[in-house]
Amino acid sequence: MNKIESRGNNEDSLAGRRVRILNFSGQVVASGILMSDDDDNVVMGKKLGGEYYEVSILIAHDPTASLFIKDADRKNMNDAVGSQIIWFREYVEVEDN
Repeated sequence: MNKIESRGNNEDSLAGRRVRILNFSGQVVASGILMSDDDDNVVMGKKLGGEYYEVSILIAHDPTASLFIKDADRKNMNDAVGSQIIWFREYVEVEDN
């Protein structure tokens, strides 16, 4: 597993890569796909900036894990399966190929 590092331009974008989503304790709570690392994208009402990635959640390994950023329809990982959310960059790991 490798921590994803912030990328400054599109040539280095990791969009489309499979990722693991971690909680604050470092436990894997979901798996998904990194959709965007573009600092200017706005997702769930927040600009990604240097703080977040946009991820599509495919599998909730811990369905009750609380989302860092919630909205009216999504409060936990189970709610987020099949949708795109934002997650702190430091808690997203790229899966090894």
